[in-house]
Amino acid sequence: MRAMHLRKSTATFIAAAGAAVLLAAPTPANASEEMPAAVTAHVSTNDAAAVASASDPCQRQHYSKVAYTYWIGPSKMPLRCGTKTWGYNHIVERGRWSTSFSNKISDTLFNGYERTPGVYYRYKVGTGCSSKPPTKNFKVVVNKGPLGGMPGGLTPQGIITATVEYTTPAVVAASAGAKC
Repeated sequence: MRAMHLRKSTATFIAAAGAAVLLAAPTPANASEEMPAAVTAHVSTNDAAAVASASDPCQRQHYSKVAYTYWIGPSKMPLRCGTKTWGYNHIVERGRWSTSFSNKISDTLFNGYERTPGVYYRYKVGTGCSSKPPTKNFKVVVNKGPLGGMPGGLTPQGIITATVEYTTPAVVAASAGAKC
């Protein structure tokens, strides 16, 4: 096999892309404490229900069990099993869970921005050089404090919910003044 020689900028790009994949993927709760490894399996939305039922990390588990761990910069943020109103069970009950959805949570928390405390978005509407802002955005809501605000309780509660949020005309008009 012939040796490949890459320009420094190409090698840097490849290394950065690999690091982004490694940093963006979630880790199962029973994985090591190291940064997460890249996820190689892809699940279509049609197969999501079958996969979720076959590999449900929260089946017959207490609400406090960590189903997945995501990263907000250097900090961990758990997705706990939760209940019908928050956490993994909340997301699954609404038919949102899939590998793609998990990857969007990971990307939003690690690469997105915090619009208000505990509310993360993947894209800043109206920024960048695009004349047309995104019509939909991915939103993740987290509680970095204890469950129910009770000191000494389950801390951090973790991810409350995640969803696609559509851009409204008022948001687009307010952000129209953004410059490249």
